[in-house]
Amino acid sequence: MNNAVLEIKRLYKSFGKLKVLNDINLNVKKGEVVAVIGPSGSGKSTLLRCIKGLERYEKGEIYFNGCKLMEKDRNFRKLQQDIGLVFQHFNLFPHMTALQNVMEGLVTVKRMDKKDAEKIALSLLKKVGLEEKKDEYPSRLSGGQKQRVAIARALAMGPKLMLFDEPTSALDPELVGEVLNVIRDLAGEGMTMIIVTHEMGFAKEIADSIVFMDKGVILEQGKVEEIFKNPRHERTKMFLEKIIA
Repeated sequence: MNNAVLEIKRLYKSFGKLKVLNDINLNVKKGEVVAVIGPSGSGKSTLLRCIKGLERYEKGEIYFNGCKLMEKDRNFRKLQQDIGLVFQHFNLFPHMTALQNVMEGLVTVKRMDKKDAEKIALSLLKKVGLEEKKDEYPSRLSGGQKQRVAIARALAMGPKLMLFDEPTSALDPELVGEVLNVIRDLAGEGMTMIIVTHEMGFAKEIADSIVFMDKGVILEQGKVEEIFKNPRHERTKMFLEKIIA
């Protein structure tokens, strides 16, 4: 194995007759930030869900820190704890406060003492700028605040890899910046991340490499400047001209 945190080999996934992922190959190195771009319905979210173990795939292999991710393997759950996923629509528990949402995984999955879990959760809420909202329920939080709680909740498990599935697409435009700032800070700390995003300016700024997907296929991947300034594939050119114009 090379120094890849994540290695995907020849991944295939279908929903009935619809091929959603078709021969996907991808390597992500430690500390690398990969932005996955492409039109809606191109398989980007499904790819993240396969990595996280939320979708079964028909063929292919996924290696995480040198270990093959296999559902039947007794280490599968342990390895999956090291992969954080932040959803587009937050998925917070509505009956729990911000603090309880962040504590939940530490107490139920990691079996941590509640006092210790609370200390960690408070420090993470502080990290995402929401310490003063710890006792608020999701219904009392803005979209940007909910997403920052969701990020804190994912970070609480101590992930080695963070997956972001269009983390700003459900937000009002003026709330996008506060979420991007948190992700920007994580990149500065060296967190390995895969970010599915429609925010091209942010992808340019934060990513080390870009993956362009369309119709379940990776059509192009490379350094940020290569993809944005001189895309090789005609479909990539068309997409970028439309979305950046």
